[in-house]
Amino acid sequence: MFNLKNNKGFVLITAYMVIAVLVIFATSFSSRTIGEKRVADKERDTVQALWLAEAGVDRAIAEFPNTPLSGTVGNGAYSTQTTELTSIRYLINSTGGVPSTAVSPNNAIRKVSAIIERPLNLASPGDITSAITANGDVTVKGSAEVNGDIDDNEAFDFEDIFGVSKDTMRNGATHYYTDPVNNITPVDHVTWVDINSITEMKITTSGWSGSGILVVDGDLNITGGHFSGIIWVIGTLRVSGNPIIDGAIFVESGAEFETTLTGNPTVSFDSNAISSAFVFIPSASAPYVISWKED
Repeated sequence: MFNLKNNKGFVLITAYMVIAVLVIFATSFSSRTIGEKRVADKERDTVQALWLAEAGVDRAIAEFPNTPLSGTVGNGAYSTQTTELTSIRYLINSTGGVPSTAVSPNNAIRKVSAIIERPLNLASPGDITSAITANGDVTVKGSAEVNGDIDDNEAFDFEDIFGVSKDTMRNGATHYYTDPVNNITPVDHVTWVDINSITEMKITTSGWSGSGILVVDGDLNITGGHFSGIIWVIGTLRVSGNPIIDGAIFVESGAEFETTLTGNPTVSFDSNAISSAFVFIPSASAPYVISWKED
């Protein structure tokens, strides 16, 4: 005959055992669920990090040649670096990370690299053959020296010379200045200057140096320094003092204005300096990817 009173202890122990087993199962299930969630979150972050690295490449192409670039998208970030390989090929290294690109055990990091090529410009530096080309008269006075041809009262076109429009050159300039201070630096690759509220851009010191393509939308006054490349003035040009200019000068001030050189400046036609400057002309078409890999 079953004695309930005598079996109370057995029932209580059995209940404790059942509860313990349930707790063990629940703990195991919870730990497994948490572990699987962590793995899923890490996989999700890793995929997002790759997308961010690819987004960095896309932005580097869209804003070429600006470098370095960085940004955030959602809960992640990217950073890029563009390096010149040849005159038309460039390497983009891009890192994507969630939540950031910093090296940390808590971050999911993916890196990609892409080689891009810039479309060839149909314009040729060989088409530039004169030291100075101007819409109006060019007057050389004093001890000013011009080594090369002077083509004054000439009709010429920006896009014919460079193969791109002024807007493309301006938007793709490496340096962009508005109403710059005297002897502004750096001036290299492509530099675009807008003159709005000041009278003219001035280069006055002998220690100043510049290179590449300098476009001044306004008047330019040079009395010192050394420039190698192409100077294009959308206004008037005055050269005096003792500056040295190697390459070519274009002045589109109009037929009613005069370009003057006085003092001891030296302007020399230099085909090598012109060819070197042409390398930096921005393309109207975006660079395109020729190879891509994950690092």
